[in-house]
Amino acid sequence: MLRRPRHSIACCAVLLALLSSDARAGEEDEIITGCHFSNAEWGTQMIDNCIKDNFANRALVMQYPEQYKSIVSRCRLKNQYGWSEVKKCIDKDIEAEAALKSYGADKANLLAACDADFRHRGFVAVKACVDKKSGVVEEKTN
Repeated sequence: MLRRPRHSIACCAVLLALLSSDARAGEEDEIITGCHFSNAEWGTQMIDNCIKDNFANRALVMQYPEQYKSIVSRCRLKNQYGWSEVKKCIDKDIEAEAALKSYGADKANLLAACDADFRHRGFVAVKACVDKKSGVVEEKTN
């Protein structure tokens, strides 16, 4: 039986903590830099608003329960337009996942096919596929 010394486990825990704080610091730098570049022509007030909004939305994103980990990870990879867009992506996907769970057995085959084709793009894409193939037309919202 292979035994691991306790100090190596402690070292790993400390290393993971340091890496996660480095990731947060990197995200903070990205927020600040991104807000400066995207709002430079609008002045410091817009830059400050952008920074505050992004920090607030990032904090909200970090509070999602563990059950949504895969949704959060996928939406974070698309973080090109700020944390409000990441949060919007997560919220829409959670809503679409709940709607898909309410679909009846009559859509089971469509759901399975659309899930296989579009799951990598999120529940919103799966739901759109099922709705389109089943003839459901939904109003566009902003």
